[in-house]
Amino acid sequence: MNYYENEFSNFPTKKITKHNFKNVDDDIASIVNQINTLRSQGLYGQASRIIQANLDVLNQYVIDATTFRTWEEEIYNTQLYAKQVQQCVYFDDVEPDCQYNDVWIGV
Repeated sequence: MNYYENEFSNFPTKKITKHNFKNVDDDIASIVNQINTLRSQGLYGQASRIIQANLDVLNQYVIDATTFRTWEEEIYNTQLYAKQVQQCVYFDDVEPDCQYNDVWIGV
């Protein structure tokens, strides 16, 4: 039986998380440019402080590691789910490698 990852994803018991990211626009461009300028100068601490101060706005525009981990887990869970959806019935003397919900009838 396959086990789903559930640290970041609740699929298949719940729907896959929908992210509604936006492209950088005039509303946020000055903050993004400021962060990029600081990063290019090696001032990561200052850039981080600006990110933290504007996190509520930036989370619509910036993809972070948690988002990537969520996508990775949801893809993994979807693959497991897809493999399990096709149910097979086996009529063999010896039990074959069955997927979850498959049926084996020994003859």
